[in-house]
Amino acid sequence: MSSQGFGLSIDERRRLLAANAAAAQFFRRELLRATSGWPLEYLKAHGAESVLSTASPWKVGYAPRSWSNLVDHLQRQGFGYGTLARAGLLAWSEHSDAVDLHRDKLMLIAHDRRSSAVGFVGIGPDGVARSATSVTPVHRPSNVLVGAVEQRALLAGGAVPVIVDEPVDAIAVSNAGLRAGGQWAGIPVCGAGLSTAQANMLRQFSTSDKVVVVLAGSEVERNQSAGYLLDLAFFFDKVRAVALPPGESFAGLAQEFGAKRVHDLLLTSRPLMTYRASGSGFVALRSTDLDPPAPGPGL
Repeated sequence: MSSQGFGLSIDERRRLLAANAAAAQFFRRELLRATSGWPLEYLKAHGAESVLSTASPWKVGYAPRSWSNLVDHLQRQGFGYGTLARAGLLAWSEHSDAVDLHRDKLMLIAHDRRSSAVGFVGIGPDGVARSATSVTPVHRPSNVLVGAVEQRALLAGGAVPVIVDEPVDAIAVSNAGLRAGGQWAGIPVCGAGLSTAQANMLRQFSTSDKVVVVLAGSEVERNQSAGYLLDLAFFFDKVRAVALPPGESFAGLAQEFGAKRVHDLLLTSRPLMTYRASGSGFVALRSTDLDPPAPGPGL
């Protein structure tokens, strides 16, 4: 019995993982072969066109706007309808036809703690990133990470994980990190927040004892990001933060000022607990607020 309550044999788990891995390859191929369309425009508009290189560690793909291209492709590889449905890749139409569950989305791979591809995060034409795979026998959104496996070498080399919300911001952070000798690795949570299990997973992939949280977006989003402190403090000795002005993002800053601007901002990180909320978002407390009280006479 799996932790999600599904009866799952070892062989079936292997089959479901193989189906997701094959789907990831299909999505990747579809993006790399594209010559036009909103996915390419979106990536270029956000300075993330580096993922279009075959050498990119970010194996971003595209689920085409088609009826059953993925299902047909995986069937030809020997995967049955039952396997594809349980893997979260197939849906049934009102006419009982097997159709692609994912359509017209940029797709990022969600990996579990064993580094297996178990699901996907999708970005639609609206630019919103969200989990595309619901709970399956091998996938639970709160138990997976995007970006950690792709950047395994960076994290193993001591890169500091930087938690952001949007995938394009994570890519901007990682590009800045590579230019700085592998100092940073962007990890996107894609609007879902960070769970204790994900914080634990991130620590297992990281050799750095430090993690940086980026406070950006609306006040609600900043409050949510600041709340990661409780979980991250269990696994990292140094939990730091960088607050961006409202309306700014690392992807936008990298496009306007270059990767060095992202790097320089990350170098200004402060302990997350030293940030406080204000009417305009989170701001760092003045150094005088952090100084201990002066010792009394005779001490």
